[in-house]
Amino acid sequence: MEEPAAQTFENPELKGALRRVLERETAPAGLRDRIVAMTQDETPPIRVNWRQNPLYKLAVAAVLLVGFGTLGYQIWQMNRPPVYAVSDSLYQAMLTAHESGQAATGVTTLAQAEGMKEQLKRPVLVADLTHDGWTFDGGGVRKVGDFLAAQLKFSKGKASISVFSLPASAVSGAQYGTEYDTVFKGSPIAGFMKGPGLYCIVGSSTDGSLNVDDVKRLLSEHKGELKA
Repeated sequence: MEEPAAQTFENPELKGALRRVLERETAPAGLRDRIVAMTQDETPPIRVNWRQNPLYKLAVAAVLLVGFGTLGYQIWQMNRPPVYAVSDSLYQAMLTAHESGQAATGVTTLAQAEGMKEQLKRPVLVADLTHDGWTFDGGGVRKVGDFLAAQLKFSKGKASISVFSLPASAVSGAQYGTEYDTVFKGSPIAGFMKGPGLYCIVGSSTDGSLNVDDVKRLLSEHKGELKA
């Protein structure tokens, strides 16, 4: 017959009562001491506070770091300017066409300018700068570097402006809605990308009266005059 397994008791009230009885009653010293020791074994269970553990704090810091890093990258991605590259050769080609003594011909009125979209098979920016005091000097389809483009030429005092409608493929990596402005060899230039086209205003003045802010303002005011 198997002997019953040794059992322990953990009831605090029972321990306390047994301890009080043993302290009053006469019993063998050894037995009494062992039982009293059992009743005094009230060591509470060990509880680990993970929040105070250095490894826990390190793990939380790592999670927060990764989270904030990911969020920061997403915000940067959403707000960073589009990546594009307008080459100096394209700037030079536009400037050469603008300053050429042989301006594009075939369009003598702005009413005729919309017809250039049929020649190019893409939209044309017919910016009517006459509302800003500029005189229309004519325009037409011509080569600008390696690309076929529409050009409208305007003048006012000692300043002149060309409005170019180029193919989007003229700029590497440009995205829909991309805008840019620069001063190239003293000439202010501003432009934007939309659909299959790149639309630019190139200006110059012999007295320095025309600056990049002027061409940016004109572009902003007339970019809605795109003829598709």
